[in-house]
Amino acid sequence: MGGRPILERALLLPLTRRRLLWLSCGSLLVACRRGEATPPPTATASAVTPLPSPTPPRRPVTPTPTATPVLVSPTPSPRPTPTPVAARIFVRMRLDEPKSHDFNADAACGGEPELFAGLVRLAPDYSVQPDWATAWEVSADGTRYIFSLRSNRSGWSNGDPVRASDFVWSWQRMLDPANPAPQASLLDLVGNGKAVREGRLSPDQLAVRALDDSTLEVELERPAGYFLWILGTPGFLPAHRPSVERWGARWTEAGRCVSNGPFYLASWEPGSGYTVNANPHYWNRPNLDSCTVTIARPTDPLLPFYRGQVDVAAVPQEELPRVTGEEALLERVERSILPETWFLVIQPDSAPLDDLELRRAVSRAIDRERLRQLLYGAVEPAQSLVPPGIPGSVRDDSVADAHRFVPLEAFRAWQRVRAGDPRPLRLTAPTECSPNEEAILQDVAMQLTSNLGVPVELVRLAAREWERAVEEGTFQLLWWRWPLPFPDAAAVYEWLLSSERRTLRGLRWRSDALDRLLVLARGETALTRRLGAYRQCERLAHEEFVLLPICHPVATYLVQPWVVTLPRTPTGELLDPERSFSRFLSAVTLSSRSS
Repeated sequence: MGGRPILERALLLPLTRRRLLWLSCGSLLVACRRGEATPPPTATASAVTPLPSPTPPRRPVTPTPTATPVLVSPTPSPRPTPTPVAARIFVRMRLDEPKSHDFNADAACGGEPELFAGLVRLAPDYSVQPDWATAWEVSADGTRYIFSLRSNRSGWSNGDPVRASDFVWSWQRMLDPANPAPQASLLDLVGNGKAVREGRLSPDQLAVRALDDSTLEVELERPAGYFLWILGTPGFLPAHRPSVERWGARWTEAGRCVSNGPFYLASWEPGSGYTVNANPHYWNRPNLDSCTVTIARPTDPLLPFYRGQVDVAAVPQEELPRVTGEEALLERVERSILPETWFLVIQPDSAPLDDLELRRAVSRAIDRERLRQLLYGAVEPAQSLVPPGIPGSVRDDSVADAHRFVPLEAFRAWQRVRAGDPRPLRLTAPTECSPNEEAILQDVAMQLTSNLGVPVELVRLAAREWERAVEEGTFQLLWWRWPLPFPDAAAVYEWLLSSERRTLRGLRWRSDALDRLLVLARGETALTRRLGAYRQCERLAHEEFVLLPICHPVATYLVQPWVVTLPRTPTGELLDPERSFSRFLSAVTLSSRSS
């Protein structure tokens, strides 16, 4: 399919009579609902009603005189009661139920991250902004941080003050060897963090200390220029110690959850949804007064959106053909590229993939644009190992050209080197994949078979066997899904490829040049220079063709026309409300639903 992708072409279509008719019907439906005899439902979108100008009091009137003139001073007309400003209420529909709202115990719990606030927060462009810490100092060697917290404020939704000790206790809880949080290894950067996590030292040996109620000291094992970006992630949001100690794992349920962020949990009905209201104790009141999050129904999941009952609705995969095929709906579509990359890992030390030309041929035999069309826009073709919008993502022609789809060139290269070799390529993948991931995996295997002229055998492994294959490197081609633990290029190059920390432990490829660049980046406090070092890492990886970026998953949303402002990434895509590292609700503004 040539030209622009289907979704992009459709988004550029002009306003048509059909679109206008759809929008008019929506307005008529709202108007009809207001006229019904039954009481109106609770408002689900905000409308700020301006205060009317008060009617001035009448001048005293002198009545017509009678035989005995009497001046009558009438009672002045009372001023009208000002119309109250409507509550700013936002309604969002998501596809699944959160496990909890305890991000300290599990950064991937799926809860509402704006219930809590950390030391710093990340703006939609992923710049670091103050939150409960108003300022911080970094030592000359980059290993000691002093955070100054906001003082004399209550903060927690029950009125408790936010103290430096809240962060000390929460980080120690994250490292509990008996039940460590999935993101606990991020604290290996902190002095003694790994030893505490492994149970070799007690939690009080972690190098994070409350010097007083409003001063927090953190010492690192080594410089890490990306440390503040780690602190801005949901996994480093604090927990309320008295609530955890009283209620245990159920402390974030409705009526028990005490939070220190822009919102507090007002209600939660599992299977139905939850409501959060503005936290009056938070230092910076949000634009919205309230947000209700509903859970999509199995049947007709988008019906509440069509009826105007929700402002933003997540689109299930099975609804994408319908949404992308309806011209009127396309005007309401927003895409969010998730901070995650799916790619192939090539083991480069054994035949036939020890040949650089053949590794390049594998990448150029894959039509990534076809994958986007296959799933109706649910994936975005990948050029960089770092997703778009994340600091350090490389978007230039040289990188794009490395993985350009050139099937004839790829076929000829493979036939020239491996002509007559009947042995298949083995593509190793886990047995448990999401439906979209499974579709991409199967199509990539089919494309390689067709475009290289070589059979590709899919090897599916259960979880433990999969981990052993990654550990021992017993693969030719490996399917790898990498959700970034924090929004920075270091989350790819440091975590996957560095000799010190690599997650791909069985990958038998080392680069001294890459390790030198990573050491340089760790100690670099200037963001532009640090990201420049990571861009060089990307080019090194592309030159060797050991990690082949395939695609990034995409979430699709429908947005009502009265939603005025939504947060966006530096590349212009919608910031995902559930799987991003920045706040969504705090950036939302609405106009009158009737407008």
